[in-house]
Amino acid sequence: MMAMVLAVDPILAAWGQVAAIVICLYMLIFVLVAVAFNLGMAFGVAWVREKVELLKMLRPYVDSVNKTSEAAIQGVPPTENENKIVQTVAEVPVRLHTIDKQVDQGTERVAKAVIEFRARTVQAKTIVKAFFLPGLLKREAVPEIDEKGYEFKSPGYRILMEEKAPEVAVTPEEGGAFEQAVTSSQLKNAPAR
Repeated sequence: MMAMVLAVDPILAAWGQVAAIVICLYMLIFVLVAVAFNLGMAFGVAWVREKVELLKMLRPYVDSVNKTSEAAIQGVPPTENENKIVQTVAEVPVRLHTIDKQVDQGTERVAKAVIEFRARTVQAKTIVKAFFLPGLLKREAVPEIDEKGYEFKSPGYRILMEEKAPEVAVTPEEGGAFEQAVTSSQLKNAPAR
């Protein structure tokens, strides 16, 4: 038995050394990738920090432009001692506002002209038809009045009209002709005297 263990031992030792070399290569590659990633992140963070500082330097100018633009929209012109860039940027909303007003006025005039043209065209067609082709004009027929009266489309009105007051004959009782109270529904079908 001892001979077998000794024979297997050199093969096992060789495979162990190969595995150790492979593991060391993987560890080396992992360390190199980790170092490269950390260096890349460090450079990226430094670049972003630099850009953030630039943005912090721009913030007062942006605030100034915003305030001047809002004041210009309200009608307050930018002051002469301000930065030329701020003045130019502040004039843009004012110009856009005046252009927008002019466009609105122009479209309103065009819309009125189109409406007027269409109305005059329809008016002219109707006049021509009335003079030269009077039979083609259709007139609305007046509904005939039947025994029920005008037909209203209201369901409540129809229900009220369908209900009729009960026909009650009113006769004075003996002893006092005017002592009994009479309602309007009782007078509806009372004979005239």
